Amino acid sequence: MNILNSLISDAREALLPRVNELRIDNLILGKTLYTMKACNSVFTDMNFCLVLLENAYGFAYFQEEIDYSLSKFVNKNAFDVIEEVPIYMRVAITDALYCLINKEKFSEPLRFSGNIREKAENRARTLLKHIPDKSRILLLGAATELIEEAKRKKCELKVLDIETKKIGMELGAIHVNDGQNSDLHKEIDHAEHIIATGMIFVSKTAEKVFEISAEKNKSLTLYMETGSNFGPQLLDYGAAVILSEFFPYYDFFGDSKYLIFKKDE
Repeated sequence: MNILNSLISDAREALLPRVNELRIDNLILGKTLYTMKACNSVFTDMNFCLVLLENAYGFAYFQEEIDYSLSKFVNKNAFDVIEEVPIYMRVAITDALYCLINKEKFSEPLRFSGNIREKAENRARTLLKHIPDKSRILLLGAATELIEEAKRKKCELKVLDIETKKIGMELGAIHVNDGQNSDLHKEIDHAEHIIATGMIFVSKTAEKVFEISAEKNKSLTLYMETGSNFGPQLLDYGAAVILSEFFPYYDFFGDSKYLIFKKDE
């Protein structure tokens, strides 16, 4: 099953009475030049897509080149264009649709406070809170604070990433491995807990991650900036824990808002 297609199909039905709320009012495309804690490198692989409806937003990070011809989709109904746009804009539009659908669920968010690093550390502690000490973790996407928290909990950790500049790096004495050329079946089979970001929907690896995790009875945790608004729905597809962080994210000034969703709640 294609999870994104299924989410879009469900959203069409849920939003049928709200067709007047689905016009794409604004499309913001850009590049982020970023670093990580205790790292001297500047990474240039990440672009972003922010879709604004009149009363909702949707967001996706992506690694393709920015296509400014997408301006032709502004002022169109989201459902009229969702099958024509690149995968990153498709994910962002889906995210915006679920911003409308899940509005009541998101009415009382929790908050991370402090500077960028303090918020990232709080997020890491919150995300890994349910994972027992000394567990085997597979982390899909290198993040320094998550690596530090896993080490604090004395977990056995394997990190995969697809950004060429990160592959081969040592973060907190943990080697970053090549995610493109790894055997995901083997890596998931060895782990007890899988932690991934919402970018698996943009990289088109979501189905593989969900299917293998379910097949091997592994606990799947997602922390989502990309696709955070459809985070709650992913429990229905087999995720155990979702941390949805809402725009603007932890690396912006001020508090960042988030919610935790768990399979047993």
